Amino acid sequence: MSADTSQATFEDLIQNEILKSEKFRGLLLSGIIVIMLLAIAVNAYYLNVFESDLIKPFSWFILILFGLLIRSVLVRKFQVVWFKKSRRRYLSFLYINTFVETSIPSVIILIFASSYNSATALISPVVFFYFLFIILSIFDLEIKLSIFAGLVASVQYLILSLFYYDQHTFNGNFSILNMFPFYAAKSLFLLMAGVVAGIVSLKIRKNIFSSFHTIQERNKLEKVFGQQVSKEIVDEFIENRMEISSKKRIATVMFLDIRNFSKFCEGKNPEEINKYQNEVLGFMIQIVNKNYGIVNQILGDGFMATYGAPVENENHIQNAVSAALQILDDLNKKNKNEQIPKTDIGIGIHTGEVFTGNVGSEDRQQYSITGNTVIMAARLEQLNKEFNSSVIASKNVIEKIKDVEYSSLGNVNVKGFANPVEVFRIS
Repeated sequence: MSADTSQATFEDLIQNEILKSEKFRGLLLSGIIVIMLLAIAVNAYYLNVFESDLIKPFSWFILILFGLLIRSVLVRKFQVVWFKKSRRRYLSFLYINTFVETSIPSVIILIFASSYNSATALISPVVFFYFLFIILSIFDLEIKLSIFAGLVASVQYLILSLFYYDQHTFNGNFSILNMFPFYAAKSLFLLMAGVVAGIVSLKIRKNIFSSFHTIQERNKLEKVFGQQVSKEIVDEFIENRMEISSKKRIATVMFLDIRNFSKFCEGKNPEEINKYQNEVLGFMIQIVNKNYGIVNQILGDGFMATYGAPVENENHIQNAVSAALQILDDLNKKNKNEQIPKTDIGIGIHTGEVFTGNVGSEDRQQYSITGNTVIMAARLEQLNKEFNSSVIASKNVIEKIKDVEYSSLGNVNVKGFANPVEVFRIS
C-alpha cells in the first residue's frame, strides 16, 4: 500500500468515525440545552422574572434554546448528506455550521443588551456559552475549525464590547468593568480557547493516525511472517519499533519430527493426511507460540522452531524446553484419549550463535535462521531414534534450565561435527 493510498484510506476512516461521533455530539448538546433550560427556570423563579423587565430577554433565551435543540437534530441529517457529496462541500458546511453555532451567544447578548442592561449582558453567564461551542468543535478533529470557532467568538464579543461596555457605570470595586481592556482580555481568552481546542483536536487526530499506522505495521509483520508469529512477538515488535535486520545472535532452535509419518500416509488420500497434520501439528504450533517461539518451517512431518529470535528473550532456552515438555504431555493425553491416531515424536533442542534475517523477494519474504546451531538441533532430533527417546538436548541447553529432570546419554559422534558432544535425555 503506497503512502498516498494509506493517507486516503486514513482520511476515509477518520471521516466516517467523525460522522458517527456527530450523533453523540448532537445528543450531548441536546442534554446541555435541557440542563440550561432547567437552570433558567430556577433562575426565573428566584429572580421573579415574570414580574420584572427580564421577562422579555428570558423568553427570547428560552426560544433560542428550543430552536437550537431542534436544529441540533436537523443539522446532523444535513451533515450526512453533504458528507456523501464531497469533502470540500462538507468542510464548507462545517465552517458555516460553526459560525452559526458560535454566533448564538452573541445573539443572546444582543437581546439582553437591548431589553435589559447592555453592560451587564457582557459579563453575564451567557459569555460562557461561547466556550461550549468551541469545545464541541473538537469533535470534528479539524484544528482550523476549532481556531475558527475561537476567532468568531473572540471577534464578535470584542465588537459587542466596543458598543456596550461604556453604556453603564460600575462603581467601587467594580470600576474595572468600566474599562475596555477588561473585555478585550476576555475576547483574547476566547481566541486562546479556540487555539487550545484546535491543538487538542490535532493531537487526537494524530493519535488516531498513530493507531491506524500501528495496525498497518502489524499487518505488514503478519504478511512477512505469514502465520508463524505469535501475537506476543508481534506486539513486542511494534512496541519496540524493531526492524528485521540480518544479524548474529544467541538463540535456541527446536526440531520436531513425527515418527513413521511416511508409513502412516500409505493408503491415505490427501484429505486424510492433511486432516492428520492439522490435528497433530496444530496444537503443537500453538504451544510454541505461547512460549514465545516462532515456527520457521513446517516440514510436513514436523517443524523447526526458534526462541530468542527475532525478538530477544532472556528465557529463550527455558521457553524452548517448556514448550517441548508441554507438547509431549499434550500428545500423550491425546494418544491416551484416542483423540488422534497413535503418534510418537522426536524433539531436538540446541542453543548457540545463529545468523538471522529475511530471505526472499519484496512481496514474499521468510524469516530464516542459519548456522551450526540449526544443524546441531536437527542432528539431535535424529538421535531420538537411536536412543528410543522423545526429547534430546545439548549440554548448552542443560546448563541453563531449571526444575527439569534430565539424564546424560554420554558423548556422541554427531554427523557433520568433528568432536563428540555430550547429549541429554529430557523427561
